[in-house]
Amino acid sequence: MNRYIFAPLILLIILFSTGFITHGKLKITGVWKIVEVQTVRNGNTVASIHPTESQAFFYRNYYSFCWTIHSTPLRSWNLPDTVKLSRFNQSIVNTGSFELKDSILITKAVFAMHPMFVNGEARFKCSFAGDTLILTGTSVMSSENIPNPVYADGSYFVTKLIKTENLK
Repeated sequence: MNRYIFAPLILLIILFSTGFITHGKLKITGVWKIVEVQTVRNGNTVASIHPTESQAFFYRNYYSFCWTIHSTPLRSWNLPDTVKLSRFNQSIVNTGSFELKDSILITKAVFAMHPMFVNGEARFKCSFAGDTLILTGTSVMSSENIPNPVYADGSYFVTKLIKTENLK
C-alpha cells in the first residue's frame, strides 16, 4: 500500500518542483566581435557581409556598435576624401543606452554616425546559436518615428556576434 502512495507522491513532487525552476536569463553583457551582418528581404537572405573591423559592447545599460567592411592599403593620416567617403558608406557606428526585457533588446542611440539615427531606437529579437549571439532586427526608427527604409519595406537585418571578453 505504501508503494502505491509513495511512487505517485514522489512523481507529483518532481513535476510540481520543475514548474518553479527558473530558466537561465539571457545575458549579453560583454565585448563582442561582429562576424556577419545579413540583409533579409521577403524571408530570403539577399546580402551577407563580414565586417573586417568590429566591436560591440553591452555594459550595465550602455551599448556601442562599431563595424566596417571597408579596407584600404593606404596608410596615412591624410587620406583622400574618396577613401574617407568610401569608409563612411561601409561602416556603422552608434552608441547609447539599451534595455533587455526577456529576449527583446532595445537600443537608444545618443550618438550615431548617421544623423537620422541620433536619438533613434532599434529593436532586436535576441537568441543564441552555440556561442553566437544573434540579433534579429524588428524595427529601426528615427527620433521622429520615421522607419529606416530597409524596415519600412518589410526587410530586416540579422547581426551575428561572438563574445571576445566578459565584463563584470
